[in-house]
Amino acid sequence: MIGTKDNYKVVISYDFGTTFSGASYAFTHNTTPEVFDVQKWPHKGGSFYPKTPSISAYKRSDPSTMTEWGHGAKKLMLKPQAAKENIILSNFKLNLDESLHRGIAENRRSPVSNIADYLKALHKHVLEDVTKGFAKNYDPDTFRYCLTVPAMWSDLAKHSMRKAAVMAGLIKQNDPQDRLILISEPEAAALYCERMCEQVNLKKGDRMLICDAGGGTVDLIVFEVMDDRIQSNNRLKEVTKGIGESCGSVFLDEKFKVLMQEKLGDQAKTLPAAAMNNLMDQFVDNIKPEFDGLDDQYISLPVSISLDDLNTEDECLDEGTMALRADELKEKVFEPVVERVIALLEKQYSAVPDKRVSCIFLVGGFGSSNYLFQRVQEVFESRVDQVLCPPRAAMAVVRGAVYFGLNPRVITSRVSRRTYGINAGLPFDDNLDPISSRVVRPDGSIRCTSRFLVFVKKGDELPVDHCIRERMFVYYGTMKATDIMLYATDEDKEPRYFDEPNVKQVAAISVPIPQLPDVVHGERIAYTVRMYFGLTEIRMEADFGTGIIHKVQCNFDAFDKYDIEENTSS
Repeated sequence: MIGTKDNYKVVISYDFGTTFSGASYAFTHNTTPEVFDVQKWPHKGGSFYPKTPSISAYKRSDPSTMTEWGHGAKKLMLKPQAAKENIILSNFKLNLDESLHRGIAENRRSPVSNIADYLKALHKHVLEDVTKGFAKNYDPDTFRYCLTVPAMWSDLAKHSMRKAAVMAGLIKQNDPQDRLILISEPEAAALYCERMCEQVNLKKGDRMLICDAGGGTVDLIVFEVMDDRIQSNNRLKEVTKGIGESCGSVFLDEKFKVLMQEKLGDQAKTLPAAAMNNLMDQFVDNIKPEFDGLDDQYISLPVSISLDDLNTEDECLDEGTMALRADELKEKVFEPVVERVIALLEKQYSAVPDKRVSCIFLVGGFGSSNYLFQRVQEVFESRVDQVLCPPRAAMAVVRGAVYFGLNPRVITSRVSRRTYGINAGLPFDDNLDPISSRVVRPDGSIRCTSRFLVFVKKGDELPVDHCIRERMFVYYGTMKATDIMLYATDEDKEPRYFDEPNVKQVAAISVPIPQLPDVVHGERIAYTVRMYFGLTEIRMEADFGTGIIHKVQCNFDAFDKYDIEENTSS
């Protein structure tokens, strides 16, 4: 078993994105680690984009088995009859965002299963690629993994992502918890920006607003530099509660598709899927990244389209090339989505104490958009020193995740996004508490059984090793196990009771009462509950001092039922 990070020889990071996924890695023995990107992907054509599409293909006759993924699945979509014989899944990462209510995937499998299928294929290819080089000298069991997740994801979504990674075989169920670590995407991007942009000359106390605009989600967070540049590893402190929204570049694609259907008129209903895919590819590969809001764009129409029946006043040039006016693209495709990103930036900027921000970094695939860059510069140039899009912005998240895997201590603190606590029997107040919750304990104390005992308040700044210990008691022999429930609320006001409407259970751990010699029936015995809140995931432990620690690693939302991943370690 691997216990300390010194035993890990290679750190591999995965950025499973809504539209594209990437992988990077580094060796831990190098003093100044060099990060390598996985650039060769199966079925990849002449494109130099170092990522592979987040697309999976399943046979309609057997919707439970993935047959192609990445570029292979994309090529399959171009074949005639492909849509009739296959189910093509795209943007399925968004199915983990409960707020979107996307429903079940077309192949009727859970989001976790579909993501696990894709990650398994991605992981297999990456291991083959990595072990062709120097890494072949190391046992794959000495590889550590760092997986990126959106900052705005719920606890349930993060738990689901870890579950998918275990199902995909990145790590085994009984591996040490630190062999797979999660980091939020904007945090990873911040680590990349801080290291790569020497010319920005960030000093101690400077703050940077990271806008990680990807295919599905746009995440924002503000970090403050804790050390002077003299030190090689600047530590970062989270300044604001990160925010995000599902308003990435895939929503540009959806608006462009609507625009094309408008222009094609009735022909759009009978257009073969492969022809529409071809139009979308032209938008994604050529128009979307280059659009600046000024120049008209041109798109080649498939031969199956009758030019006479087009529902557009724009001229078709050169027998089948349609002109798309810059103003129309701006109004109908780009502005509605870019405005949402600007609104998020405004909201995050206004949350910064004294509004002091040195620079805004735009990263991610959508972050590389010329039009987005111009609009952000227009809005913020008078308020920040610089707006920057660093080199290889699309790889910022996955490369930053490698830096985190090499040195998880680089983030010194985080801001709690919710108020967390447990149900506890606290002193009963005759003026406030319902009589039904009143109990008299064997020691004569009068308690309210439904109180919410706060562990961490929303907005609290938490060091990464932050551990809260609470001494709890049970009466020996009166029960076989004690259940500890962790609850959370997004509300700003602290709840008094655990069963208020806005309080949700997010984790549970059932702790068996151990056999204790020399303890009589009914005797009050103590045990310790420990909560670690400063990491991307919460860890909750219960300890009777017998050498066995019961713990639950992943916190998650639960409305009707919960799914516990419990370990025991001696």
